[in-house]
Amino acid sequence: MEYGSNGIETMKKNPPTPIVSLISLGCAKNTVDSELILGRFVESGWMIAEEPADADICLVNTCGFIKDAREEAADVLHELRGLKEGGGPRAVVALGCLVKRVADQPGLEDFLEAADARASFHDYSRLPEICSDLLQNRHETIVGPASCIQEPVVEEGYSDFLIRPRLRMGSPHTAYLKISEGCSNPCTFCSIPKIRGKQISRPMDDIIHEARALIEAGGCEINLIAQDTTAYGKDWDGELHLKLLLRRLRDEIQDDVWFRLMYACPQHLTRDVLEVLASDPRFCPYIDLPLQHISDSMLHAMGRQMNRAQTLEKLDLIREIIPGCAIRTAFITGYPGETEDDFNELLAFVKEGRFTHAGVFTYSAEPGTLSAKMDDSVPEAVKEERRALLMEAQREVSAARCAAQIGKEIEVMIDGPGEEGLLARSQREAPEVDGVVFLPEFDAVPGDRFDVKITGALDYDFLAE
Repeated sequence: MEYGSNGIETMKKNPPTPIVSLISLGCAKNTVDSELILGRFVESGWMIAEEPADADICLVNTCGFIKDAREEAADVLHELRGLKEGGGPRAVVALGCLVKRVADQPGLEDFLEAADARASFHDYSRLPEICSDLLQNRHETIVGPASCIQEPVVEEGYSDFLIRPRLRMGSPHTAYLKISEGCSNPCTFCSIPKIRGKQISRPMDDIIHEARALIEAGGCEINLIAQDTTAYGKDWDGELHLKLLLRRLRDEIQDDVWFRLMYACPQHLTRDVLEVLASDPRFCPYIDLPLQHISDSMLHAMGRQMNRAQTLEKLDLIREIIPGCAIRTAFITGYPGETEDDFNELLAFVKEGRFTHAGVFTYSAEPGTLSAKMDDSVPEAVKEERRALLMEAQREVSAARCAAQIGKEIEVMIDGPGEEGLLARSQREAPEVDGVVFLPEFDAVPGDRFDVKITGALDYDFLAE
């Protein structure tokens, strides 16, 4: 701030520091991008506001994976448009997967109509400059609703963005570490390859460096994520390199932290990867293994690259090498052509009790995917009914599994305060998606670990002391 000859404050030479706010929607991979974006803004001298009303400009990192996610993004953008018209942020910018979907797929524009502008993945590293232009030349830059502000950038450039400093969102004790970007799997229902492109694996040295940085910043739990973590390195030479990455994490990082493997596609999960996971207690006995179905006809139609027999062999291999391993999975009901027999086979499979955690989604035809060209013959009501039946079957499995733990002692990590005491998790529960352990309040901070005794069980959660 300067003062002119008349003593009146002037900001010609030193304008006020701009303020940005960011709302992150969707998965943990989006969260990592959001943290990197905020880190870039801090590097560029911007201030960060938690509340959009306190910011000059508000960014929304959108998810465009399924219709529900697109509708959520549209609702958030409309809410921010109303806030802006009431004197809130001067501009609202959409980022992320929905922006890419709208650019590639006609007919989805309405989901972004409330945004002033949008930016592509490959603009992320220069977002502070873009946003400065928006604020300084607003009427010239923002042509109309959701006007596009990106410039062509080569696809490979996005991987460089992943090595930038991050400004962590949420509690610092649990962190997500992205090991690759994009996906090269041929699943017929999935739009991720069209949104994020083919797989680009990060160099191992970069990942090890970031793991150390996250731990130094207070990380006690490192969750490895990607569109397909088990395909790590396959884009380099056709070989799978996850086992080498896990070995390096084990051997080169001596800190007593938890490592967890998320988003593991079954066709790429190998015996040697499981053996590395079993070799060190810091590796959580936990694997997120989305299967989508178990009927051979459905697996073939979905382009899943594994049949029922191979899936059962893989599940048995996990139990053999990591006894007691928690397995999280995901299923789709109502995929085109799913018969009553297909669904009953899946329902019986879930009732066998193989899974510690499971999510179930109803099929929705995603524009641009191969399955969108199929005859979506299963009525919506039937899709929902099948989903409810699967969820109830898994609830019964989970309730019985939780009840069997009463009286046992386990180690847990404190996540923070709950409504009546503390919330914690064991190595068998991933953050944000699985159950929790409820504890009486005592002196502890997030990231602390304690041995507790299970005193009660709910359908998905535990009571302990």
